[in-house]
Amino acid sequence: MAERSRLSARELAQLAARARVQHFAGGRFIQHQGDPGDAFWAVVDGHVTIGRHSEDGIFTHFAVLAAGDLFGELAFFTGVPRQVDAVADGSASMIAIDRPLLRQLMAADIGWAELLLRSLSRQLASALDTIDADRRLSATERLENLLVTMARNEAGRDTVRATQQQLADLLGVSRVTLGASLAELAKQDKVRRNYGYIQLLGL
Repeated sequence: MAERSRLSARELAQLAARARVQHFAGGRFIQHQGDPGDAFWAVVDGHVTIGRHSEDGIFTHFAVLAAGDLFGELAFFTGVPRQVDAVADGSASMIAIDRPLLRQLMAADIGWAELLLRSLSRQLASALDTIDADRRLSATERLENLLVTMARNEAGRDTVRATQQQLADLLGVSRVTLGASLAELAKQDKVRRNYGYIQLLGL
């Protein structure tokens, strides 16, 4: 079983005891591509969409993050500008982790270092899997892999809370294509569609 890379309730409480929780209204930018990486973020509550706006205003979705997820670590540790935009998907709460706070956390518990390494490794593995999948898998197979990954990130639960539009954006396909792929997985008794979430059956 893979080691977790999402913060536990205890770790989020440790953060909240040491830093201010910031609240963002839906649609508000948390970070912009090109910003300096002077801190990274922990999602305390709500959801955050990660992606990139092109010059013509088209937004490409990369991920939808939930409570306990971290983002912005790559820019923070490498010193390069932010590579992606992050937008609150509905109201969301965050904690910014800067270097003084990170040193406090690691001095109190070395497990934070291991957690960050796992988080960065997971991002790299996910990027490589995406590149590989785009080359050889059908949209239905890619959707199946995405749902399994998202459910695993929910601490082993068998449900994924995402809209069909969010899933289509994450896969880079149309909503019609996504709907057809989801119907195919349901026909194979691998998923059950419910209002607001998808239940994994045979995956």
